[in-house]
Amino acid sequence: MKKFIYSTILLFTILLFQDYAHAQQSNLQFYGNVRLAHIGTDTDANGLGGDNTLLRIRPGIKYFFNENHSFSGRLVYLVSKEAEPFEFTIKANGNRQLAYGSLSFDEFYYQYTNEDFLLKAGRFQKSISVLSNAGRSHLRFQSNANFVHWSDGLYLKKGLNSEWFGEAIIEYQNRDAISFPYKANLNYGNSEHNFNYYLGAENRTRDQNNIIQKGFGIFFAPNAYLKPDGFSTYVALASRITFDFPAEDVLKGGSFRIVGELGQNLNTEFKNGTSAVTSFGINNYAEKHELMVEFASTDSQWLTASPYGVNSEEIEIRYRFIFSSNLNFDIRYRVRVPRLDIIPTQYSTFLRATYSF
Repeated sequence: MKKFIYSTILLFTILLFQDYAHAQQSNLQFYGNVRLAHIGTDTDANGLGGDNTLLRIRPGIKYFFNENHSFSGRLVYLVSKEAEPFEFTIKANGNRQLAYGSLSFDEFYYQYTNEDFLLKAGRFQKSISVLSNAGRSHLRFQSNANFVHWSDGLYLKKGLNSEWFGEAIIEYQNRDAISFPYKANLNYGNSEHNFNYYLGAENRTRDQNNIIQKGFGIFFAPNAYLKPDGFSTYVALASRITFDFPAEDVLKGGSFRIVGELGQNLNTEFKNGTSAVTSFGINNYAEKHELMVEFASTDSQWLTASPYGVNSEEIEIRYRFIFSSNLNFDIRYRVRVPRLDIIPTQYSTFLRATYSF
């Protein structure tokens, strides 16, 4: 309990410093977010999963050298109601994530940007997200719920024409400190030092069919994929699409949104390597409310950094109340049904508040 009190004091100090830093120097930007959540998973259908209360604080500073060059650094502190012993680390010290009780950097990067090009070098956050109400991805999704993940490496974004842009990621993973929730068989056990690669293209311009997002990409993890006959290269192809149908009168300025993702592991039998996610939602009703129902089906060899369970089917209902541009509240209920009978069905909830600055 004392650590929660100390964390609350730290939070108020951060918010006060934010206003001070903004007033003192225009090329110094203070940013970040704070999240308080109850997250529960259980085999009981109420899904509460015990008294699992978590706090994540992420204060950061961005310094602009000029209009093209900047540097960002962000600390993260993660603690649960159990008030775990404090530890400072620069490596992922949990199960492919930051452990509770830890303080670390989840962003520490140089950035160059101009009209149609962006480069990040260092430690950064980068998900390949769809424009659903949850904003997730079955390919790359970082720091979901109250977890903390990051990528060490390079990120490049380049405009290809007036509508399409290309993206490339080179990501380093240490065998003993994996910082991203890749699934078990994508374990990097063959080498201490590993690199992943992503290359993709995306269009977020609304077209005549009310498609507001379409994209595709390919992910490589050389010699990191453990198969029965030894290590091999993991190769996954992924695509995504988002339809957004305005209904200004019915939804008071909001819209109906339909999102789909489809992916395939190219280095396994087709029947074992597919991932498919579909969601239907009401987006931005009266600028205050969002509602989504999502269905996911994931085969045993879809092993990317995804929030969905391997070799399972799941359904999720999520509601968001947008209190202000800085503060929102989320409620989720999920049922995950593993395909193996020996693994019980899991029921999960969260109640979450997120404040961004």
